[in-house]
Amino acid sequence: MKEKAKILVVDDDPNLRKTLSDILRVKGFATTVAANGTEAVAAAERETFSLALIDLMLPDMDGLEVMARIKANAPLTEAIILTGHASMDTAIKATGQGAFSYLLKPYQMDELLQKISHAVGRQQAQEEILRLASFPRLLPSPVIELDAAGEVTYLNPAAEKLFPEMKAAGAGVLHPLLQGQAEMILSLRKAGHAGEVTREANVGAATYELHTHYIQEADLIRIYVLDITQRKRAEAEIHLLATTDSLTGIANRREFSATLAREMERARRYAIPLSLAMYDLDWFKRVNDSFGHDAGDYVLQAVTQLVKKHIRANDVVGRWGGEEFMVLMTHADMQTALTVAEKLRLEISHHRFDKVGEVTASFGVAEFGSKDDINSLLKRVDDALYLAKARGRNRVEMLPGAQESQ
Repeated sequence: MKEKAKILVVDDDPNLRKTLSDILRVKGFATTVAANGTEAVAAAERETFSLALIDLMLPDMDGLEVMARIKANAPLTEAIILTGHASMDTAIKATGQGAFSYLLKPYQMDELLQKISHAVGRQQAQEEILRLASFPRLLPSPVIELDAAGEVTYLNPAAEKLFPEMKAAGAGVLHPLLQGQAEMILSLRKAGHAGEVTREANVGAATYELHTHYIQEADLIRIYVLDITQRKRAEAEIHLLATTDSLTGIANRREFSATLAREMERARRYAIPLSLAMYDLDWFKRVNDSFGHDAGDYVLQAVTQLVKKHIRANDVVGRWGGEEFMVLMTHADMQTALTVAEKLRLEISHHRFDKVGEVTASFGVAEFGSKDDINSLLKRVDDALYLAKARGRNRVEMLPGAQESQ
C-alpha cells in the first residue's frame, strides 16, 4: 500500500489549522500541525514531510525563516507560503528562496488543494529521481551523458524521446539544451571530484533545469534534466501581478517607484539629465458619473495607449493611482520634458473617445536636480501638476530642479 504523503500545517490560528488539517486528511494526506515556527522546525526534525503549508506571519519567527530551517534539514520538502495581500513582496521573495508557490488569504480551497497536489507531485518526483539516480535508464526524466570532448555518449529513453536530434553525430554541447556547458564541464573535470552544477536552459517554449555531475570513476559528465516550464510561468505570472497595473497593463505605483529610484541613482552617478511628468485627467469623475465606470476604464486604457505611442522607447509610463499617471524620461532635460508633455497633452485633447467624446489632461513637469531625493522630486512634480490644475487645467506647468530652487 502506498504511503500517504505527509503535510505539515503551520499557522497560529487554531480554527484555520484544524479545518485545513481535517480537509487534508479527508483528501488522503497525513497531516501534522504546528502553532508556531519553533513547533514546525521541531516537527520537521522528527519526521520528513512532502510539503509544508506555512503562514508568513507567525508569533515567534518569520515564515520564510521557518521554510529555510525546514529545507536545511530536508531539502526536498516543498513549501507553500500563505500570506495576506499586504505581504505580496515577501511572498514573491519566498518563491525566489525556494517556495513552490504562495497563496493570498483569504484563499479558495480548490485552488489551495490544486497547488498542494502539484507540490506533492513534484516532491515525490524528486525523491524518485534520487532513488533511481544510479540507474539512469529507469529515470522518468531525461538523463544525458557526455565524454571528455563534450560528445553525447548516452541518452536514457526519456532523453531520446524528448531530444531525438541529440543522437546525431557531433550534436553534443552544440545542442540548444547544452550550449554554454563546455566551460562548466571542463571545470568539473578539473576539480576531479563529485559535485553538482545547476543551471537553466531554454529550448523553444520550454525551460529546463540541468543538474550536471562529474562521474569520476567513468570520467564522464552526467546531466539530469528537469522540466520547470510551469514553475517559470508561475514565477512570471507572480512578477506580472506584482509589478503591473491590471487595468492598463503598465507599471503600477510600486514598480514605477522602484524604476524611478534606480534611474535617479544612475542620473546622479553619471550626471545624466532626467525629468518626470505627472498627468491627471481633468474632471474624470464626470466621465464615470455620466457614462459609467466601464466607459471610465476604457478612457484610462485609451489614454495609456496614446501616451505609450508618443513617448520614446526608453521612457517609462506608470499608473500612480486613480486617474493620475507618471512618465519617467531619461536623458531628458526640462525643455525636452516640456516638449514631450505638451505633445502628449495635445494628443489627448484632440482625441475623440467613443461615447465619451473629449477628454483633457493637466501635466506637471519637474527635472531631477543634484540635491533631489525621490521624495523631493515627487513633491515638486505633484506641486507642478497642482499648479496646472489651479491655472485652468488642460495645460503643462513646470518647477525647476532642486539645485536651481535653493
